[in-house]
Amino acid sequence: MSGVSGVNWQMLRNLPPEDRQAILDAAAKPQAAPTPEAAPAPPPTPAPAKPADAKTPEEAVNSIHNLPLPKNDDLSSSMPSTVYQSIYGPRVTEFNNTRRTEAQAALDRMEPKWQDFRDSGLNGATASYEYQQSSDSFNSNPYVKELQRIVGEATDKPTQVPAYLTAQKTAADPAEVSALPPQTMRTALDTLGVQLPVNATPEQIASGYELLKLMPPDVLSYAINPGTAVSYQMPVAGVGTPSFIPARVNAGVTVEGKVELSDVQTGVDFQRTQQFKASVQVQAEAGADVGKTPLQKLYGIADMLGRVPPNVKELVDSSKLLKNVVKGLPVSGHITGFEGSRLSYEATVTPQQGARLADGDATAMPNPLDPVAMPEGTSVLMRGQNLTGSDFALNYKSIVGIGGTHTELDGAGFGVRKVEPNVVEVYAGPMQTVENATMFGLGKVGSYSIGLSVETSSETRQLQTARIDLSTQEGRDAYQAFMSGGKVPDWNPPGVQRSGTTEVFNAEHAARLGIDLGPLSVGVGNSSQLTITRNVWQDGTVDQTNSYQSMGQTTDIQFQVGADGKPVENSTQWTLVLPNTSDAAASYFNSSYHPSELNKQFDGNQHLQFKFTDSDLMSLRDRARESVGNLGGEEHGGQRLRDLDSGQVTPNPTELAQKIAIAKTPDDVFAAISRSGQAGCEDFVSMMMWGDDRNTALPGNFQIKDAG
Repeated sequence: MSGVSGVNWQMLRNLPPEDRQAILDAAAKPQAAPTPEAAPAPPPTPAPAKPADAKTPEEAVNSIHNLPLPKNDDLSSSMPSTVYQSIYGPRVTEFNNTRRTEAQAALDRMEPKWQDFRDSGLNGATASYEYQQSSDSFNSNPYVKELQRIVGEATDKPTQVPAYLTAQKTAADPAEVSALPPQTMRTALDTLGVQLPVNATPEQIASGYELLKLMPPDVLSYAINPGTAVSYQMPVAGVGTPSFIPARVNAGVTVEGKVELSDVQTGVDFQRTQQFKASVQVQAEAGADVGKTPLQKLYGIADMLGRVPPNVKELVDSSKLLKNVVKGLPVSGHITGFEGSRLSYEATVTPQQGARLADGDATAMPNPLDPVAMPEGTSVLMRGQNLTGSDFALNYKSIVGIGGTHTELDGAGFGVRKVEPNVVEVYAGPMQTVENATMFGLGKVGSYSIGLSVETSSETRQLQTARIDLSTQEGRDAYQAFMSGGKVPDWNPPGVQRSGTTEVFNAEHAARLGIDLGPLSVGVGNSSQLTITRNVWQDGTVDQTNSYQSMGQTTDIQFQVGADGKPVENSTQWTLVLPNTSDAAASYFNSSYHPSELNKQFDGNQHLQFKFTDSDLMSLRDRARESVGNLGGEEHGGQRLRDLDSGQVTPNPTELAQKIAIAKTPDDVFAAISRSGQAGCEDFVSMMMWGDDRNTALPGNFQIKDAG
């Protein structure tokens, strides 16, 4: 370098005379002799407790790197990823915002300021020179560069905790599984509910590595780093399957994924929804596959091990063919016990959202992190449960087969339901589920068969519940506290409309007659669902809803109990929804509630809704008695009514009016109406026309809407 004391000649010539002379004089002084040996550098000073107290860029970097990581020790690794992410994600975002803010503040605080040099007493040229030199030195400082990198990193990736802070990888590559230490491999399998023996053989250890290699990267990441949040991205096009396709290895481990999208259901107030369900299940299996051995031995082993569900035993005992088979005909089959864990996501969506999900658009799923955007009536329920169960199948020469599966699940769940435009209901608590499935028919169970299959499930939930008003700041704060820490408000501060406990019992039943040819399945069937929800609010009041859906029809009964434990008078509301009713039946029902529109014609199917109070139903009972008593003349009709009342004759199965006429309670009246469905349309007109109040509308509220 040419110049004097680090100042090049061109710069030296441009300096003021007095500054140029000062530099030349300093250069002319003799240099001090070099010290023989530099003293050892003092140990680095500990990082300040707060980044704001840092005096140098190095201290600022060390202090920021020492910030407490987002808390996750209060979260279970068995949580569904969506539940985990909904709680852990906001904590990560806040953590990165703090890192970005503190790093930028340190840069702003420590960066050389021109005014400091300008006001230092130096003349303009010297001040500019010193400022430029100081800025260059600052910008070349590696700790300044690190602060700048932290700002960019926290801005670009606000939802990720940097791997260098956790010393863990947040994503895993199946190709790197072989490099995992054996203990890490064991820990990963433990996370997935699979335990290798303490003294595992080399073959078992190899099977463990092979199992992890079969895992998708997101599941593998979750297994290796159970403290990190994992987002499962799954296509849901039509009847598609998520990325967690079934995979079996010799170690007896199964990974299964499942996605379901129901048909559109028209419910109370003509609200049209669909049910979307997705789950991933990891289970370890132990059992035996048996082929060409006496069924008696196989069945006896299964019975001894308690692996034969009661419904399967009843089915076997009631079948002469299977009794003969048990005596020793050639069979094949298997007995399997399993245990593991299941993560599930269940959502109630609008038909518009359902159409997007069917097209593979996973962003259509309701997002509890954006509750304002959730359509009214939609909901999200997420579960993390451990499971145990058994699977049993018998096949006789591939001619007849029977199979059954019993599964019990126990864990916890979390949910959000949009009840009004600005009101959400949040809930969390333990959940227990029991599932059974049975198949009987011709062919081989699990491969190719034709027959009847029945699936049932029941679930109980014990939940803490609160209804939160998002139109208020207090409500938004309460919802954020729930999402961040899982705390359901247990009192009613501003913004929380009601809080309490909720007990839910849900039972589902599905029967199907069809043909299974490997992955192809064709069949017809029906399903039903019963849901009983009982809310006990903090003020001691209770409201309960009993809802039942079958073959598209919905019945809904709601009632309230006061704080004194007594039913609230006239609080019960009975609702019946008959979707897709034929135009002819719709005309009859419409005439019974709108006599002036007698025989009105409708173009296509219609949705119908009936709402009754207790008094409405008993008044309808009176109209039915008048109709039965008046039909065929007072003498003939009166005698028929007396015979019905005395029990000498039973109601005609096709005569709804007769069933209603002998009802004793509102429950009896509503049960008769709901069981009759569309078939009772003519009796409604009869009750309207033949009662004492002829040609006046029947009691209750009636609504009709085009089904198109």
